[in-house]
Amino acid sequence: MLIVYLAIMSNINYDFPITRISCPVENVTGVWEFIRPPFFKYLCYSLPGHLLHLVTKGSYTIKINSREYNVKAGDVIYYYEAEEVETIGDETEVIFYSVGFQAQKLLPLPIDRRVFSVNPNTQKMFYELYEGFSLTNEMNRSFRVYSSLLNILNSIEGLYSDTHSGIDEKEELWWALERRIRRNKTFRISLVELGRIAGYSKSTIIRSCRKVTGGTPMQRIQRIRMEEARGLLSFAHLNVSQVAEYLGYPRINEFSREFSKYYNKPPSVLIVK
Repeated sequence: MLIVYLAIMSNINYDFPITRISCPVENVTGVWEFIRPPFFKYLCYSLPGHLLHLVTKGSYTIKINSREYNVKAGDVIYYYEAEEVETIGDETEVIFYSVGFQAQKLLPLPIDRRVFSVNPNTQKMFYELYEGFSLTNEMNRSFRVYSSLLNILNSIEGLYSDTHSGIDEKEELWWALERRIRRNKTFRISLVELGRIAGYSKSTIIRSCRKVTGGTPMQRIQRIRMEEARGLLSFAHLNVSQVAEYLGYPRINEFSREFSKYYNKPPSVLIVK
């Protein structure tokens, strides 16, 4: 009888819809609290992926890709991929939380939305995120970190998934092309090739790139290429010739000249020993 019952149950057709919801955040790189003394000054690069800072104390000036912002307590700073960052402190001590995460389907914020104030509720979420990251039980830590981070992202106006129906098509155009460049590792692609892939005119692609990054497509692609080169030289066991070949340079000298001009130092100084 049991076998017959199971056979009948297996043939039941359910008439309610099945919904599969995916998480936009693939992994969390880390959660930290940083303290900076008065009049501090740093020049560095942000982590790959997405990065959020919440300033809880003090004020300072920050330059992201040479664009200047004034930051104060209660402000959130957003970075995307490895961006050049210069920070200049004033007479105040600065404390901020920081969270890095990977989310390929999350569209980066435009350059005019990189620094913005958040309400006390969102600030509390950052504290809960940091507190959750310090838990020793791995399962509890994962639950707390991901739930807090997703709540933070949900509270940020203008931060959308690339499937969001309200996103500006022209804004999404460049980010879609950039994701394709990174995924296919076409680090030396031309504007003509971009137009052919996207099915848009060169002028449309240029306008889209300028709107969301502040620069031209070729400037942005060069930045992606140089960031990739710096990462490979710093962390992978590859020599300069291998990195040049990986990035699509026909001659090693061409790669060395571009790298040296971009970073003011030759690529050989970054090779892993």
